[in-house]
Amino acid sequence: MVTAALKTRVEIMSDPPKWIPPNPQWTTYIRAWGFMRNPPLYRALLNSTIITVSHTLLLLLGSSLTAYVLAKYKFRGDHWILWWIVSQMMIPGFTGLIPMYLLMAWFGWLNTYWALIIPGAFSAYSIFLMRQYMITIPNEVLDAARLYGCSEFGLFWRMILPLSKPALAAVGLINFVWSWNDLLWPMLVIKNRDLFTVQLALGGLWDVRSSFDYLSLVAACTTIATLPLIIFTIVTQKYLIKGFTGLSYTKR
Repeated sequence: MVTAALKTRVEIMSDPPKWIPPNPQWTTYIRAWGFMRNPPLYRALLNSTIITVSHTLLLLLGSSLTAYVLAKYKFRGDHWILWWIVSQMMIPGFTGLIPMYLLMAWFGWLNTYWALIIPGAFSAYSIFLMRQYMITIPNEVLDAARLYGCSEFGLFWRMILPLSKPALAAVGLINFVWSWNDLLWPMLVIKNRDLFTVQLALGGLWDVRSSFDYLSLVAACTTIATLPLIIFTIVTQKYLIKGFTGLSYTKR
C-alpha cells in the first residue's frame, strides 16, 4: 500500500511489478488527506478514534470486572455463569444483527455514537481470556492486601489490574482492531455522513473509481487509515505475547 500510493497507474499495473518507483509521487498522500469531502478523511478518522477508544476502554473495564469475580470468588452457580459466557462464543455474531438493530431503534440510538459503542461492550472471549489469566495470580497476594485494609474494589483496581497488564493488552489489541475495521454494523446503524467511520468513508472511494489515479489514492487513504492500528500494536507489543503465553487452564 505504501509503495502503491507513490506510483502512477501505469507503474501499478506494470508486469513485472516495480516495487520502488523511480519517481515517487509523494503528493498522493497530501491529496488523499483532503480527497474525501463528505466526510473528509480526518473527520472519519476522528469518529473511528472516538468510537474505538471508548468501545475498547468500556469492554476492558466490564470484561476485567466480570473475569475478576469469576476467577477469585466462589459462589453458587459460578460455573454455570462461566459456561453460559463460554457458550456465547459458539453463536455467530451475525445472528444477532436484526435483534440488536431493533433494540437500537427502540432506544433511539440510531445515527448516534451509542449505537456503535454499547453493543460491542460485551465479549465472551475477552471475559474468558481475562479470567484464565487472573487465575494465575496467587490468592495469597490478595489476602495480604486484605490484611492491610484494602477494600474489595481496591484489590481489583490496585492489585489485579496492574498484574493483568499483559492480558489487558492482548484483549485490548484484539478488540481495538476489530472495532476499527468493523464495516457491517456501522453501515446498518449510521446514515449521517458526519458520523461515518473510516471504513465507511473508504467505501465511498468507489464513487471515484473512474479517476485515472484512483488506485494510488485508494492505497494512500488505506495506508493512512491503517496507521493507528500499527501505532497501537507497537505500543502494546511489550505485553502482547505475555498476555497469550501467560494463560493458565488449570482448574481452581
